Amino acid sequence: MKGHLRHSWKFLTSKIHRPLPLDRRTTHKLLTALNTSFQRNLDRQYPQGLDGSEQSPDAHIDSLLKSPLFGTSRVQEASSNLPKYGVRTNKIQFREMEFALAEPVEYFKQQVSTGSATLDSAKVALSNQLQKTLASAALDPKESMKASGIGSVMVNWLWSSGQYEELEFLSDRVFVYRLMPFLIVEGQYKPVWRWLQHFRNSLARMDPAQMQCDPSLLKSISRLWCALTRCEVRYGQGLQSAMQMFMTSYRSMQLSVPAIPAHILQKISVRAGQCLLWSLSSGKSSAPLEDTVIEDFRRFTAWWALDSRVDMYQALIQISHPRQPDVAHALRFLAKIKSAGIFIREKDRPFVVRIGLKTVELLLAQGSFSQAASVMKTLQNDFASELGLNTEPPVQTEIGERSAPRASNLLFAV
Repeated sequence: MKGHLRHSWKFLTSKIHRPLPLDRRTTHKLLTALNTSFQRNLDRQYPQGLDGSEQSPDAHIDSLLKSPLFGTSRVQEASSNLPKYGVRTNKIQFREMEFALAEPVEYFKQQVSTGSATLDSAKVALSNQLQKTLASAALDPKESMKASGIGSVMVNWLWSSGQYEELEFLSDRVFVYRLMPFLIVEGQYKPVWRWLQHFRNSLARMDPAQMQCDPSLLKSISRLWCALTRCEVRYGQGLQSAMQMFMTSYRSMQLSVPAIPAHILQKISVRAGQCLLWSLSSGKSSAPLEDTVIEDFRRFTAWWALDSRVDMYQALIQISHPRQPDVAHALRFLAKIKSAGIFIREKDRPFVVRIGLKTVELLLAQGSFSQAASVMKTLQNDFASELGLNTEPPVQTEIGERSAPRASNLLFAV
């Protein structure tokens, strides 16, 4: 998220302040700043050197070999006491690894048949299948994911192992986000709706005090809802379908008997709503969006967003309209938070920056350069960290000289 904001910032600043040609002295300073920044980052990533770091290649290989996917099955453990034939050689182990990487679906099916399949091995199989799909150039990635059928394999395994109804697996964030893309491309929406319905019924049977005492349940619902929304945008029918799906599922939650409190609904739906906002403002819609759907989603923010954030979200929606962007609402919002000195929470700051950058982009297109420069100055002063600008004070050396400037500051100075 921050990387995209920094790229947009540099693109817009180049349109207002075009860089001057670099002379030899400035070029040397820039090179020194880049080298210093790179060395600082290298020291941060590898504080003990490459060989002693936890991110070293040896540590990475070791973590792979210790993965549950390559563990010893119960049958092999029972025969491990045999003097000669119970020991697995490295050659056999690496052949098994090659098979798991080449055919992750078949390997996981074998684990299911032997009763050795676990949630950890399922995550590894999903990850390997996705990597295999991305590495293959023969088919469209979505078609290749659909052809693998691993989503259906996982649903069948969850059902046969008794986990389908218990839903304990939905508390595992990694598993949910690895499984959901395959369910979406295979059109396996029924299990997801069933899980959401189960969560809805569970919440309806609880009183508000119980809900507050069980934050893990709310996190699981929020995670599942967000994963469904995000994957529908990327792997499914697109942003418009995700918006309609989000509003439909929210209304379904509202109709539960007894009713779920509004603040609980807001808490479990806000991440999915923010995902849609970010996708809209990023222009990630592959298919055209209907104006009526955008307007319905804008009005719907009053339901799922906190009152303090509704104005911010609606300003972002209006300025991100693909055909009729409205810069007036965004300017009013930016002026309000500047004049009133409104505190912006850490999680909300990227959305404010996105509103500011979209505003600058439209003002530049309209030829309002002075107004665009004013907005950019506000962003630079109040949101430097989100834009990747240096906010640290200059470091004094032993002889009282300032240290070399960071690359980002030097680029803007030039």
